Amino acid sequence: MDGGRDENTEPRVKKRSQLSLLGRAALMTFAIVALGGLLTACFADEPAPDPSGAATGDKTVTFDAPGNPFVVSPPTDPSAPDYAEKKKAYDEYQAQLAKEPLAGKLADHVGHLRVATNFSWTLLTGYLVLFMQAGFALLTCGLVRKKNAGHLMMLNFAAYVFAFLAYYAVGYAFQFGAVAVNAAPVNLGGTPTLNHFLLGSGQWGFLGGKGFFLSGPGYDAGSLCLTLFEVVFMETAGYIIVGAICERITFWAFLAAEMFMGAILYPVFGCWVWGGGWLSQIGSTLNLGHGYVDFAGSTVVHAVGGFAAMALAVILGPRLGKYGPDGKVKVFPAHNLAFVVTGTAGAQKNRGPGRSTVHCDRALDWLSLRAGWNDSLRPNAARRDLGVKVWRGQSRFDLRPPLRDRASYE
Repeated sequence: MDGGRDENTEPRVKKRSQLSLLGRAALMTFAIVALGGLLTACFADEPAPDPSGAATGDKTVTFDAPGNPFVVSPPTDPSAPDYAEKKKAYDEYQAQLAKEPLAGKLADHVGHLRVATNFSWTLLTGYLVLFMQAGFALLTCGLVRKKNAGHLMMLNFAAYVFAFLAYYAVGYAFQFGAVAVNAAPVNLGGTPTLNHFLLGSGQWGFLGGKGFFLSGPGYDAGSLCLTLFEVVFMETAGYIIVGAICERITFWAFLAAEMFMGAILYPVFGCWVWGGGWLSQIGSTLNLGHGYVDFAGSTVVHAVGGFAAMALAVILGPRLGKYGPDGKVKVFPAHNLAFVVTGTAGAQKNRGPGRSTVHCDRALDWLSLRAGWNDSLRPNAARRDLGVKVWRGQSRFDLRPPLRDRASYE
């Protein structure tokens, strides 16, 4: 006691201020959601969501192996030089469809089955990425000191829980609330209900505006499948942070960082690149090639997570006791290499193949195989090179540098 003041007063005041900060963040989130809901309600004649998936997929999403569509679209521009040719093809298609109505019904069934198969493939690859969390947890836990293992495992668990909730509340809507405008995932039914930018419009969209809390326009079969697939990529960006700030951050500060990642940082850049936002459209608006293209997440996932981790590491500084009074580095050896090796194997999941279903329209098998091979070859080649360099410079082979390299790659 000092002057009648409880020695525990300061910690309680600090805890109340932390809770107050989280409360203000929650209120701001709900205000944004309410604004988005009011704006969404102002639009009439919007496509209705299909929660059961019974009406998702028809003959309009049926293609042959080279990618030619079953349905011939009607020409819309009479001044086009090939208008007469397209009009003739459309009339012939309608005549054939009238003669063979069963063929049209069969094409509808094939289109529905095609979308359902894509759902299964997309969810399967998404679940594989989800299990990377266990690999990251073991990897980072094995590399820290034993006394901090419990704290670090709790950070890994909390990263999934709180970032997921933030993404569910507002992050998904910010990222994919307008995906149908410029980047509709045709192979998942197109998600036609997600068609409005909260900030921007057309090819200059900056923030999606539909699908908050996966309600209303977001409560659609294609949208729900897309959510479960995309949230694991957001979680991967959040996991990257853990390894860079372990043993140097409080639990509440970490929760704030993860909620910011899931609600704001990742969704905003994800909207620009994968959600049909302005960066993905600069090929059309500014004539810059194909626009900004990121197939499997080199920038949307790894660069966002990496730069966020670097910023936090700079702010927090080195771990206490890392440098001695003379400035020399004090080595903190890994306490469990078995965890490190097992975690590295668990974190090495190929996430690229699943993206072929979401963002491409044909040649899916070839793209999936290529993405899978690239995801496997690159990190393994990097570990081989680093391992050889370490072995040449030491009298014995050390597992830790190659495995840490894998962690930084992830």
